[in-house]
Amino acid sequence: MASTEQGNTTQQNYHIGYKEDTLKAFELRNVSTCLGYLISTLESLPPTFSLLDVGCGPGSITFDLARRFPRAKIIGLDLGKEAIDRANANIPTHAPGTGIEFRVGNVLEPASFLSPDEIAQGFDVVHEHTTLICIPNNIEVLRKMKQLAKQDGGIVACREGDTHSQVLWPPCPESAELQERIYEMNGLDTQTGRKLLSKALEVGFRRDQITASASVLSNITAQERLLYAGSMITMLADENSQYRRAAAKFGYTEEQVEVLRKNMQRMIEADDGWRLLICTEVICRLDSQS
Repeated sequence: MASTEQGNTTQQNYHIGYKEDTLKAFELRNVSTCLGYLISTLESLPPTFSLLDVGCGPGSITFDLARRFPRAKIIGLDLGKEAIDRANANIPTHAPGTGIEFRVGNVLEPASFLSPDEIAQGFDVVHEHTTLICIPNNIEVLRKMKQLAKQDGGIVACREGDTHSQVLWPPCPESAELQERIYEMNGLDTQTGRKLLSKALEVGFRRDQITASASVLSNITAQERLLYAGSMITMLADENSQYRRAAAKFGYTEEQVEVLRKNMQRMIEADDGWRLLICTEVICRLDSQS
């Protein structure tokens, strides 16, 4: 996400956009692939627990949570109205009869999406998945997540990507270079994942309140490679996309853009192709001493 200042409000715009291909690529994410570190904790809670999913995008993880915990109150939050409208329209199909809903809002401004009673009550769980890495000065988002959790017994759960650790095979060094430059241009940190535990401590969690772990986010199957690399190809073909505008700003020639496109096409076609990304995870539990 790139940030723009509007008065005292920081508004983020997702730096790879909300195009159909991007949304479909994210829809591969679910509880099994992304929340292995958290599922046993959620299962230990009363079935009517409340959960705020920050930066939910198209809501694939949020929907899966609702199906697994149909009595829970689950709110998916995102800045992208297109993604939220799509998710709300999909509730009757993807999670009928559950306590799920989706809202547009900025987590830094809880009053923009929560009622005074909801803010006062707090959430049993405040969760994010690879959202902090898309936000400049993301320490403030983590701090706000801590404030929105119930102050005695609430949980803040994060799984965060470390894009600097990303491995693409066949090798795509040109694509990795552009990605690093785009993140830097937008004030983002590709090493957010490795700093996640440090950030949790910085916002005031004690080390004994934090359970830390790590895992790998991957695109390995033919479908996963097609959706990931295909979404990149779509962005490279769209002159109005953040990627193409950034490439133009950096002085990339048409020949260089074609190299980027061929990298992604080669990844789609390669039987030995994959994308691997280290993710770090923290479960932070608030108590009366917090």
